[in-house]
Amino acid sequence: MVSPKHSLVIFLFCIFGIGCKKNPELAKKKYFRMDTITEISLVLRDKRDKIEIEQCWNSIDSLLKDWEERFSVESFGSEVRLLNEREKNAMPLSPQLREMIQFALDYGDTLEGGFDLTVQPLKKLWGFGENSQADSSLPSEHQIRSALEKVDFRRLKIIGDSIFFSSQQTQIDVGGIAKGFVLREIGKLLNSYGINDYLISAGGDIIVKGKRADGKPWRIGIQHPRNDGAIGALELDSGSIVTSGDYERYRIVDGNRYHHLFNTRTGYSSTKNQSLTVFCLDPAEADVMSTGLFSRSAEEILKFVNSRPRLECMVVDSCGKVFKSRGWQDRVTIFNEN
Repeated sequence: MVSPKHSLVIFLFCIFGIGCKKNPELAKKKYFRMDTITEISLVLRDKRDKIEIEQCWNSIDSLLKDWEERFSVESFGSEVRLLNEREKNAMPLSPQLREMIQFALDYGDTLEGGFDLTVQPLKKLWGFGENSQADSSLPSEHQIRSALEKVDFRRLKIIGDSIFFSSQQTQIDVGGIAKGFVLREIGKLLNSYGINDYLISAGGDIIVKGKRADGKPWRIGIQHPRNDGAIGALELDSGSIVTSGDYERYRIVDGNRYHHLFNTRTGYSSTKNQSLTVFCLDPAEADVMSTGLFSRSAEEILKFVNSRPRLECMVVDSCGKVFKSRGWQDRVTIFNEN
């Protein structure tokens, strides 16, 4: 039984806000931009005006719309389209596009060409480019070799605020890196509003910070590459998780799966893995790694990741076998590999 004295103490604590805090609120919003659904969950731990939250949502939508228009391959007047339709081999770059391209070029070297932002000719040839129509026909060997001759990130060079193309045939596509960069920007925007607990999911790209409304870490599910639902899950309170998989954009022809993640050495879809999930504090780096390592064997991926303490990963190979990096052995719970 609580004594009257203790009841008074509790009452006074609540009056002065010492011990009784407002229950956190969970606010959610969904957008369709950059050819993907972006879902945002915010934990609001203090009283906020509805107008302020609406301003935050509108700012995020404006940011996504701006990036969609500027960095699309096909959008009329986009910065990327202007580069691909250039009439000269030297072109000016905006600061944001310069940062993205330089980042991609640096990781092109690190990943030995596994990530190549000049892969656009292959994507178009196989019907996986922006606005491509579904087509069951397959390109010929001659067409594949011809497209491969146009793919080589080393033909690009940035000097100052300009990019130089050594070949007029080279075309770029920042789709493999733009989502990671835009997640960075959304995170900065939320921080500017004083929001320190959130989860952002854009397709296979996820970034989290802080805790859920109940004070527990965010629980992240990892998509099963062949079945509905998750193959595994882990708890996370900061950082980014990005999954690339052969189930995202694909078609089956004569019993073979063709998808949008290419081996830039062969010109064909990568066949060694069904999915690759990468953790990193930086969503842009996680984005590049999940694509750039996808063509390697599970053993090669683990060797690469285990040598870099800032990275963790989970691989589902072509047979459905699950491999986890050293730091994820006990952190990731596997539900069902089959």
